[in-house]
Amino acid sequence: MDFFTLLLLASLFVVIGGIKEAGVIDAIAGLFVKIGGHSVFLMYMLLLWASVLLSAFIDNIPYVATMLPVVSSIAAFMGIEPTLLYFGLLSGATLGGNLTPIGASANIMGIGILRKHGYDVKNSTFMKISIPYTLAAVISAYIILWLLWGM
Repeated sequence: MDFFTLLLLASLFVVIGGIKEAGVIDAIAGLFVKIGGHSVFLMYMLLLWASVLLSAFIDNIPYVATMLPVVSSIAAFMGIEPTLLYFGLLSGATLGGNLTPIGASANIMGIGILRKHGYDVKNSTFMKISIPYTLAAVISAYIILWLLWGM
């Protein structure tokens, strides 16, 4: 592992910690509840797709760790079992991290290794491959999870 990669990953954890301490997480939970209301389907859809978009730019491990209490609060507010919402969060964050080179630790590590061996991976080149594969995986997970736990 090179120093740049290590510094980038550490910085991501620091940023998420700061956002949590600043109360942004509570504000996010309030926003989700305001938009989703009491519709389980809408809340599931919102959590999954917001997680896809956010985890494309924020490492999925600190993102999920930060959002777990948010999802618990949302489920408690709605009076529902949180399993579907947890899996929506997990699937969106895990699969969404594949959209960009910085979205997942494995992407960062892989590109760092490639750079170390003289290969330059451009964002546009990465995303030409990542977008179709990520969308196929997310849509599949979206449907399967809803069929298993949402209905």
